[in-house]
Amino acid sequence: MKKQIFTLIGALFTIAAFAQTPATKIVLTKGQKIVVSTTVSIASKSMGVDATSNSTNENLLEVKQATDKDYTVSSTLTKLKLSMDAPGAANSYDSEKKEDQETELGKSLSEKLNKPVDITIDNTGGTVLKSPKPEAKKDDENTSPMLSLLSNIGESGSDEAVVSGAFQLVPKGKKPGDSWSDSTIDKEFKVRRVYTFKSNADTGAVVQLNTTVESSGTVELMGISMEMNTTTETISDIVFDIATGLVKRKSTEANTTGSMQLMGQSVPMTAKATTVSVYK
Repeated sequence: MKKQIFTLIGALFTIAAFAQTPATKIVLTKGQKIVVSTTVSIASKSMGVDATSNSTNENLLEVKQATDKDYTVSSTLTKLKLSMDAPGAANSYDSEKKEDQETELGKSLSEKLNKPVDITIDNTGGTVLKSPKPEAKKDDENTSPMLSLLSNIGESGSDEAVVSGAFQLVPKGKKPGDSWSDSTIDKEFKVRRVYTFKSNADTGAVVQLNTTVESSGTVELMGISMEMNTTTETISDIVFDIATGLVKRKSTEANTTGSMQLMGQSVPMTAKATTVSVYK
């Protein structure tokens, strides 16, 4: 009897250990659907002017194709609620309110709703391999510079970001307490990421991601092109299913400092963004 009990206990420990073994690839099936609910709050200051932005949105992710190397995931923005406030300009939009569809802001944002965008990612890390090129944005002549700036800061809601942010893997051999890093450098961005494997429990594994983004480039506000240089420090806590790589919840705090070159002068700017995404 004792031998049978010890055998049973050993089997249970084996099953538990197997269930918590990190996946080496993202596990998805064709036709699988994931609903992503995201809230974003942004507060910025530039030229001595304060502005805020708050938004909630819902995306539907659906696995269109699954191969042994990659997945094609369709991202569809299904709901959007947005409010932006700056001196002399305040805008709001709710996709579920019919009257909001007739405003200028509503007409612009409504074009983004219910339009699937296919994103192809590799299954070993969720890196985007293929996605449509975004259309160039043109601000209306009456658009507030601060509202445009808030829009530029809040680009985490892009289809690429929503899809790639739905997955997290732990490198083989890493255990709680271990860290690893990577970086991306191109003409306008330098991105450095440091991952720390914080814990592994039945409720979900946790990875903390510290990201530094240095950006330089030209932005267009009210038809005027200006140089913008920013540095953003971000801390994210990512809770995910370690056996499949699917994220359950991601909370992020980002702090941005930088400057814009306006009419020959350097104008300082700061911004703080808080983002929470839930994946079901």
